Amino acid sequence: MSKEKIEYKNSCNKYTYGKDLIIEIEENIDEYIFFEFMSAYRTLIEQIKNVKDGIGTTSHEHLMDYLFMKIEEARDEHFKNKMGV
Repeated sequence: MSKEKIEYKNSCNKYTYGKDLIIEIEENIDEYIFFEFMSAYRTLIEQIKNVKDGIGTTSHEHLMDYLFMKIEEARDEHFKNKMGV
């Protein structure tokens, strides 16, 4: 095998994608927890489907924005508690 082919082959090993990525994800998550997440996701998407912001943001985008906001709130609260504020 030429040096170029070996370098290309090695560079491809840095990234996991496609079917291999799916297999790796499945090997690293709890199937039951994922089922609960999927059920909750569907319910939440249904609950916020009528939220409109006038710029065409999808329910998924709204949910992700809300999730990130809640994560940041929890992080901020954790640091406040840790500092005794």
